[in-house]
Amino acid sequence: MKKYILLITILISTIGMAQSPDSDKRNDRRMDKEKIEALAVAYITEQLELTPDEATKFWPVFNEIKDRHQKLERKKKVLIREMEEEFETLTDASALTYINKIADLDNLIHGSSYEQNRSKIIEIIGAKRFLKLMKAEMDFRRKMLREFKKRKGKGRP
Repeated sequence: MKKYILLITILISTIGMAQSPDSDKRNDRRMDKEKIEALAVAYITEQLELTPDEATKFWPVFNEIKDRHQKLERKKKVLIREMEEEFETLTDASALTYINKIADLDNLIHGSSYEQNRSKIIEIIGAKRFLKLMKAEMDFRRKMLREFKKRKGKGRP
């Protein structure tokens, strides 16, 4: 069953990529992001050995937590860009306001990570597989970085 889920995920991501041969860079980046996310879902599903029932409960919770975390990260980036644009004219009072806003966002970001929301996930997959989830995410990121470095290195003279 796990192999079918993996195969379906890869097939869907491949079909999506084949439909837009003349896309611009933004579409290419979106497609790459979608492909990476599909690969991550397949990899994590396989590593956790999720049953179809567990997967239907796990992924919405995991994605909700991850989306909330990413929204807060984007909000922080916007705030930092705003601060950078005004940096030369900042007073100490307005600089302190930015510092407090960034610190508050950092606290929210930390609190929105799936590790901090572990009880919801542990209810679905259990504590031991939660540890597997943490390892699977690190392993996947490591694999993606190695692949990126390998591909980037091929283009160099």
